[in-house]
Amino acid sequence: MKISRVKLYSFPVRGGTEWLVLEISSESNQKGFSELTMSNYSQNNQLQIALNKKFKKLSGIEIYNDDQISELIHNEEAYTNLAIATSISGIRSACLDIFAKEASKSMREYLRNLFSLPSSSLASIKLYANINRSLLPDNNGQVERSPKAFVNMAKKAISDGFSYIKCAPFDNYPNNFYETKKYINEGLIRVNEITKILTKKQKLFVDCHSKFDFDTSVSTEEKLFDMGVSWFEEPMNPRISSKELKSLKKFIKGNLVGGEEFFGTKKFLDLLNSKTLDILMPDVKYCGGLAEATKIGKELGKISQNSFSIHCPSGPISLLGSAHVTAALNSKLPMEHAVYEINDRSNYIYPKELIINAEFVFPKGHGLGAKPNFNKKHQTLMNIDINL
Repeated sequence: MKISRVKLYSFPVRGGTEWLVLEISSESNQKGFSELTMSNYSQNNQLQIALNKKFKKLSGIEIYNDDQISELIHNEEAYTNLAIATSISGIRSACLDIFAKEASKSMREYLRNLFSLPSSSLASIKLYANINRSLLPDNNGQVERSPKAFVNMAKKAISDGFSYIKCAPFDNYPNNFYETKKYINEGLIRVNEITKILTKKQKLFVDCHSKFDFDTSVSTEEKLFDMGVSWFEEPMNPRISSKELKSLKKFIKGNLVGGEEFFGTKKFLDLLNSKTLDILMPDVKYCGGLAEATKIGKELGKISQNSFSIHCPSGPISLLGSAHVTAALNSKLPMEHAVYEINDRSNYIYPKELIINAEFVFPKGHGLGAKPNFNKKHQTLMNIDINL
């Protein structure tokens, strides 16, 4: 195929949150989609600059597969620059959507064939409920973040069938709480209140968003483990604290989890082989795209069947692609889903996002099987005729 047009859309969601969606059109008028939402919205301008540069390299070129695209737009800065990693990942994923459609296959079928993976009859993917987004500021400003508010969101998730819940209890405190370490005890209170409502079959995951140093990581994980929490996500930033995390594993009982902003298969293998982390969380928006995420999962699976769980606190296009990857790999661990951020989330794609009893149900159709719902409020950030 040859790329003819590129569009980048912004869908405002909640508070300062927006979902960025890339649309690539081929000369045969086939369209492919991917999500490019970054955790730092201030980098959106850098993202657009990076996209422009990448598409110039693809102008007028007949494109045959993901490996070719990867080689053409590869940039070493992707390993350290999130905007560049996101641009590469988004382009590769949207083009893969076109390739799968041209092959008349669903994305999960296309990925299984691409990587010679065993066939699977999975029609749905088990999810865990990330309640973090629902507790961030909304269009009216700050929302309540008391222990009771955390418990109420956890109860809502349980009532919707979720057996696994993730929270970020150490976030959004005043600066003096971090200076005095008061945030640790306050966060533990939130966790403790949630664990009181869980049955033995229900699990709580804790994301620390790199709020700790080595010593506080050790002491906090011990308390969390005693409460029944064995998922200890990014107490320190693995980009800058890999040595500390490797040492930390010797002192804790639960699993160290993370890696959401890393790029490329080799880095994830290094993190697992070096025993820096137990469970890796590639994000299809940053790691290199859907094909790269599948390759990461396949290679990690050769070492440990319980080392791969996609990071996905974003919009429906991201969840859809991530679910296809998870199904292609027949991954053992549940996949992340950001719940209750907005009431009408399911309507942002067509056909509507379908989640039944905490399981993601795949739409019918080729490629991703769904597209953005442009009846929802959105803005066009880029509209480029790539051949001009």
